[in-house]
Amino acid sequence: MTRITPWYRFKRRNNRRSRLAMFVWWTLVPWFLIPIWRLLYVFKINHREKCPNKGRVLAVCNHQSMLDPMIAGLALHSRGFRPLARSSLKQDTPRLVYWLLCRYDAIFINRENPGPSSLKKVLSELENERLSIIFPEGTRSPDGTVKKLETGVWLLIRRGGAPILPMAVDGARDVMPPGGKLKWRGRFQVLLGDLIPCETLLEMGKEAALEHLRLVIDDLRMELREKIRRDTNGRWPLPGPADTSLRDTLTAGPAEKAPATATGD
Repeated sequence: MTRITPWYRFKRRNNRRSRLAMFVWWTLVPWFLIPIWRLLYVFKINHREKCPNKGRVLAVCNHQSMLDPMIAGLALHSRGFRPLARSSLKQDTPRLVYWLLCRYDAIFINRENPGPSSLKKVLSELENERLSIIFPEGTRSPDGTVKKLETGVWLLIRRGGAPILPMAVDGARDVMPPGGKLKWRGRFQVLLGDLIPCETLLEMGKEAALEHLRLVIDDLRMELREKIRRDTNGRWPLPGPADTSLRDTLTAGPAEKAPATATGD
């Protein structure tokens, strides 16, 4: 089991950020936010110790709501990573949000053209033995399930040479659905999985590797979903399409996938 780096070892946590930045943005802010979310949403970080304390790591997480970057950030705050954000946020987000993204030294990605040039800074983070996180679905899932992964993550796997840290968030969609406002009821948690060597995915080839990674993330999501249901006696998460695992969807026959239709005599 990995022992979390003490909070005051700022340069061990991230050798790029200043001690002041690590203390304010990656220590004080999590200390303030985590207790509030625990009080409101019984927020939990499960298996935080599975994130390595040092070395290059590419974390990949599903995307259910606008809360996901903050949820993932709290789970990985010991590493003080540079978050990713779509470049259009510079124009269509409140100034305060954009200011905060700059304080966190965010890497702005062109979602319409996530080619080698736009991912160069992410690769630079990995080359310098730091952690980066990406939401490989590219956008929020409309129903909470894990959608097909975009090809940009394959470039990071192939060129980054970093072990992959799969993560899953669940319940966040109930608290802040796509296009909706923040609600004061609900439960959400985050779960970290086991590291996957990048060589394992490279041997599979692009299509098989992306589908395998998608399945791993969804397995974590379903495990987390069942845990939240147990913790809340079935009240949360709300029932819906996300109750069906990706594995069940892929293995179901045509008759099982097709909706039943009523027939008269």
